[in-house]
Amino acid sequence: METLKENFGLVFKTAMILVTITGNNYYSWKVCNCEAEIHENDYCRNCYESKNEHIEQAIEEEEYEDECLFYEECCCGYSLDKETHYEELQETIRSLIKQIPHEIIQEFNKIEQNDKILDAFTGVFDDSVNKLNKIDFDSKKEKNKQTALVARYTLGYQIEYCLKNKGSCNVNCDY
Repeated sequence: METLKENFGLVFKTAMILVTITGNNYYSWKVCNCEAEIHENDYCRNCYESKNEHIEQAIEEEEYEDECLFYEECCCGYSLDKETHYEELQETIRSLIKQIPHEIIQEFNKIEQNDKILDAFTGVFDDSVNKLNKIDFDSKKEKNKQTALVARYTLGYQIEYCLKNKGSCNVNCDY
């Protein structure tokens, strides 16, 4: 499965707008910071022989004030597959195209179809963003609206490419 690297703020909300999906929250164990599968274990079995041992260490490290051995990471993930999500994503993309200025969509249409699309930090979307920044909108509210639409379209564009070429896609979002 391919994983996208995304740099837009609040992408986890955007992902939910693109397709109907529920994210997966990630957790870590206190003290050792190992990945916590909280629905399967009540302490870190990789680092401790017993729950009491983990609790004792958490108390010693002053990480047990809330009497909880894990914490929620500031990220979540979405797993998409072509069979379940592609058609709905296509509908959303068609709707977004109608709302975004044509000159921005033209810049997206010029993007070479390769795996650089999957990493926004490659600069593959720079021309689209530059075009957005050059448009003189009537108000700051309209500029913010268009910026959000372009961010949503960009993520949808990445997911579409990934589903079309890989069959599945993971989107990980920091918040």
